[in-house]
Amino acid sequence: MHAGRRRVRQFVDGLARPVVAAVTLAAALVCWQVATVLTGVPTILLPAPTAIAGALQGHRADIAGHLVYTTFEIGLGWLVGVGAGVAFAGVMAASRRLRLAVYPLLLSVRIVPLVAIAPLLIVAFGATLYTRVLMAAILTFFPVTVASLDGLLSVPSSQLDLLRSVEASTWARIRHVRLPNALPSVFAGVKIATPLAVEGVLLAEFLAASRGLGYAVLRAAADLETALVFAHVTLIVGVGLTLFGFVSVAERLLRWSDADGVSAFGTRTGGGDAPLSERLRFGAVALCLLAGLWVVGTLTVPNADAFLPAPPEVASRLLAAPGLFASATLGSLSKLAAGWALGAAVGGAVGALVAFFPRTRPVAGPFLVGTRVTPTIVAAPLLLVWFGISVSAATVLIALATFFPIAVATASGLTTLPETHRSLLDSVAAPRRARIAVRLRYGVPTVLAGVKLSLVSGLSGVVIAEWFVANGGLGVLVNQGMRNFQPSLTYAAIVCLFALGLSLFGSATLLQRRLDW
Repeated sequence: MHAGRRRVRQFVDGLARPVVAAVTLAAALVCWQVATVLTGVPTILLPAPTAIAGALQGHRADIAGHLVYTTFEIGLGWLVGVGAGVAFAGVMAASRRLRLAVYPLLLSVRIVPLVAIAPLLIVAFGATLYTRVLMAAILTFFPVTVASLDGLLSVPSSQLDLLRSVEASTWARIRHVRLPNALPSVFAGVKIATPLAVEGVLLAEFLAASRGLGYAVLRAAADLETALVFAHVTLIVGVGLTLFGFVSVAERLLRWSDADGVSAFGTRTGGGDAPLSERLRFGAVALCLLAGLWVVGTLTVPNADAFLPAPPEVASRLLAAPGLFASATLGSLSKLAAGWALGAAVGGAVGALVAFFPRTRPVAGPFLVGTRVTPTIVAAPLLLVWFGISVSAATVLIALATFFPIAVATASGLTTLPETHRSLLDSVAAPRRARIAVRLRYGVPTVLAGVKLSLVSGLSGVVIAEWFVANGGLGVLVNQGMRNFQPSLTYAAIVCLFALGLSLFGSATLLQRRLDW
């Protein structure tokens, strides 16, 4: 009798979240419709949901073709990136020397806004289907590889010792121990990579395409058909949600035991099993090898002059116009500071609200998931319609890029108080203000981990903003170099972006270590 009631209660609780999410979404749509009717806001600025539905219905034939084409590009790029990322992580997990040499480069690449390479790929391979698939695969590959490697290395040592005692092979240990324990990290990396695959395809379609939702969005924005822009954006969000839902279902179907050392905002580092001197030595060797491959590429790749300048040429470009690159760097940094401040303020407030008032989670959850799976670039056409090319548009777009990591990190950090500490606070009847202070203290390291992620996503937002809704900055130099067939200018700007990202990420990391307790 009691078991039956418990099953019924669990079933009802399981339905509660989707029901609350659906009700919240429906209420938001109703409020949106009522607001547009009562205020009389022009459709060109904010169309009503019924106008968006009408645009979908009126252009359904064209939209269906664009939707199928873009979905195919995203799906293929996502599959290639995830498969290659997991496979390469497995190879690195099996080879300690390869791991020590490559892992620092992977971490360095994570700091660079990879969206900046889109013009290079288009010049090198043309505006083709394969270029857009490659862009999605590249953006997907790196987070999946890093997360999968961290998971493969974060396993109970007792299980590995047991298999070593029976002389099991390296691949047997990976298959039976490392991979099952790595699944949480693998899925975390895949979830992070999912919106990046969508963003990669859309960015390539924005820059050079004659088909797809990205191309259709820009065309509708140019014609000031805002309702049609919203219709296309709705479908893009739907594609992202569908892919994210597929990953979530797959994650729930696979069962595992939680591995030690794995968390949403920080996992064990792939190079952490070696002394610092050894990691530095292998890192230096890897950098020299990478530089050597770059030089060889400039000499052997056909038509390399169009997209692959020699390292001395890039250095000469930097030294010839230091004022230009310093001014552009400061311009990008000022946009990042304004956008990050707005995104951090809103994200921190939402995260604190969710942490301190748990009943708001079913309401806030759907919007946070929607923000997570929606690529920032889809906001560019809308902001262009609303604000034009302006600092305001750039600030909002960068804020959208930084909002989610801050919100989730704040919510996660403020709920990580150890149970023993909760019990002690309860035993002394600590006042609410003191409890909040303690939670803030223990939440700071996790919040700073979210800050690091937000700086990386914010820098990508800066590049996108400077391409579509703002003037000046390193993003403009990246695009200008490729349009004017000056690849050395593009590479020099990317070097400055890397230096900017490395300095910001490194500063946040040092601060996190000082405050980690």
